Amino acid sequence: MDLRDVAGELYSAAPADFIAKRNAAAAQADRPTAKQIKTLRKPSASAAAINALVREHPDLVGDVLDIGSRMRDAFASRDRAEIRALTQERQRLLQRATDGLELSPAVQREVEETLQAAVIDPAAAAAVRSGMLVRALESTGLEQVDVSDAVALPVEVEDFPAPNPRKRKAAQGAGASSGGEPGSGPGPEPGTEPAESPSERRERERRIRAAEKDVERARADAEAIDDELDETVDRRGDLEADRDRLQRKLQRIMDDLTETRASERELRTRLSDAQRALRDAERALRDARD
Repeated sequence: MDLRDVAGELYSAAPADFIAKRNAAAAQADRPTAKQIKTLRKPSASAAAINALVREHPDLVGDVLDIGSRMRDAFASRDRAEIRALTQERQRLLQRATDGLELSPAVQREVEETLQAAVIDPAAAAAVRSGMLVRALESTGLEQVDVSDAVALPVEVEDFPAPNPRKRKAAQGAGASSGGEPGSGPGPEPGTEPAESPSERRERERRIRAAEKDVERARADAEAIDDELDETVDRRGDLEADRDRLQRKLQRIMDDLTETRASERELRTRLSDAQRALRDAERALRDARD
């Protein structure tokens, strides 16, 4: 039994079925593999939605992630027109990817943030393409996206390469013919310059990083407790079944004990009558001999 194959099946299942399927898979595996299977974490709601999206709409997800490499190329060539066009296309694709998922606003926001992070960062894109996310991803746009413990099993960027480069080159050609301005800088459009000072920006970024770490720790704790709760509920169900079985057995024993006591009283009465009859017979025999 291959651990990666098992993980692929588990993370394609509905989150509500994850614990039961994980336990069933572990029960069928040898001891070392079963131990590894039991370490696979239940995905968060947003991670499960993205895993399903990767499996059910791979072309759409590929289009979303392809934007990232195309934008990096556009920035490298300083093609401002292409950058603007790709930014608009990215928003349209993100909207298409999340339409119809019927998620809560909070989960929807995490899905969008994860896809946004995957557009920006190749490691995040590989994590999304794996289809084995266990938590959402976030990006500040300033540092590499933290994908540690975000995927059930380790993945390498090379294992999940970007989409066909021919498609990307064709898109770049179309963007260049639409009136790009090679040589111009990719700086922000008028009116978008930050009003904060460099020190304020550094402090805000520091607070963001600290808050992100706090969120991840809290999310990991919540997921661990959720897994423990699921296992405890399963254990409680087993114990309640054992209790009911033992109560039925105890009732049968009590019924048998009551019946045995009644039989004992009856036999003692019959024994007393038999002993009395024996004494009377012995006395009659003595009288006859005399």
